[in-house]
Amino acid sequence: MGAALGCSRPIAEEKEWLPLDHYVGISGQKAKGDFYLAIGISGQIQHLAGIQGSRIIAAINSDKDAPIFAHADYGIVGDLYEIVPLLSQQLTHKMV
Repeated sequence: MGAALGCSRPIAEEKEWLPLDHYVGISGQKAKGDFYLAIGISGQIQHLAGIQGSRIIAAINSDKDAPIFAHADYGIVGDLYEIVPLLSQQLTHKMV
């Protein structure tokens, strides 16, 4: 698939779930690919600055008013813990 993993600043700095070099944002990495999937990203201005180079943006967020949806080409309002497993299952079946 040729995908890369990125995260928001709180995930890298506060939670330390991923290294700082995975942070996407104004002072972090820039996403410049054909497709960017924002999972649980609210759409803070700093993060949006890091994804401007993406051709297509899709977002999953439980808050229908999250700013990310104003910048996304596609959006799903819902719980990421319910949606991501279903999405993963569908993608796995398509790739086999």
